[in-house]
Amino acid sequence: MHKLLIVLLLLLTGCVAQQNNNKLANELRQTSPEHILSILQENKPDTSDIAQYYLNLGYLQLLSGEFTSAIESLSTANNEMQLLSAISITENVAAGTVNETLRRYSGYPLDRVMVHNMLALSYLFNQDIEGARIEMLQADVEMKKLSEGEDLSGQLASTHLLSAIIYELLDERSDAFISYQLTENILNKRQIGLPEGLKLGLLRASKKMGNDQEYDRYSKLYPSLAKKTNLNKQVFILYFNGVVSNKEQRSIVVPSFNGRQLIRVSVPGYPNTRILQQQANISDGIHRVNSALIENIDTLAREDLDKEYPSILLLTTTRAVAKYKLVEEAQKKDPLLGALLNLATLLSEVADLRSWNMLPATVQFGYLETSFDNIAISTNNQSENPVNLNQGKQHVILATGLSDKIFHYQQ
Repeated sequence: MHKLLIVLLLLLTGCVAQQNNNKLANELRQTSPEHILSILQENKPDTSDIAQYYLNLGYLQLLSGEFTSAIESLSTANNEMQLLSAISITENVAAGTVNETLRRYSGYPLDRVMVHNMLALSYLFNQDIEGARIEMLQADVEMKKLSEGEDLSGQLASTHLLSAIIYELLDERSDAFISYQLTENILNKRQIGLPEGLKLGLLRASKKMGNDQEYDRYSKLYPSLAKKTNLNKQVFILYFNGVVSNKEQRSIVVPSFNGRQLIRVSVPGYPNTRILQQQANISDGIHRVNSALIENIDTLAREDLDKEYPSILLLTTTRAVAKYKLVEEAQKKDPLLGALLNLATLLSEVADLRSWNMLPATVQFGYLETSFDNIAISTNNQSENPVNLNQGKQHVILATGLSDKIFHYQQ
């Protein structure tokens, strides 16, 4: 009896921890990443939540400009997900008999690729472009592992775009062009319009590598963009908009066929929410561009959950049967024990709401060529933030609607 109450208490504590995590993710929409980071750092993750904890921690550290710490945290999360790519039999049994939160969080396809994006940006703004390049190579390996024919699970346009930018910075022309094309292919399959900056990248990369056939093809597709300019500075802008949706629990309680037990079924789901699409505005005083959608993270998170639903339903059914038989045996021995055990099975049936729930809702991209030494960036209709370009000819900028911080790499 006492053991039963202890187990029940531990399960309820785990449920509360995830509710607190979701609350922090919601608060990120109204407060600074630094504030949420300070709260998150006060908590210690449960052994089953290590990957989720360090994914969120690393992302907040990136947005706070703590690049070395972000690399350490995101690497910890990535190592944990790689280790758990094949879930152990013990954890599957626990998930099938008690609830799925007892299984260590191994990440969704989105997580396993996006972690390399965030690591690459952390390395880049930490002035380590070779480290960023290695992360892009690892991201490509991960996407190939996740690739299943025409299925786009784990295939991120933003990853290929970031790869293209890094290859272009390193003057690896062929790889840059291939990555721009891979970005184009995914956006076409997802029926997302190509940002002007991507069209320019396809034109620029095909011309640099001397591929006249491809350059002519893109020139015909985008004739207004296929012209020479005397502007000698390239500015690549990534903009993180909003915060991805949190999962919510959906539960029903029904009586057993003989009416002697109550059976609860709980599954995760996403609420019907509308993401407010805000853009970053970039200007050098003469030219002005807006960021455009390159990745809808909110949509990808929902697709990952949809794909997992068959296994969720299988485990939910397995648990319901196992808990029913357990209570039935207890009722035969002691009706009071059976009633308490039935209550415990009801309360312990909780959905797994874990996800990388502090990611941006969307990733956007903008591109500006300029001859000026200064540009200004504004987000969410806030005041303009000046950026000085006099130290180089190629610039990568990361902005987010969550704060007025601007991160800048130049060479």
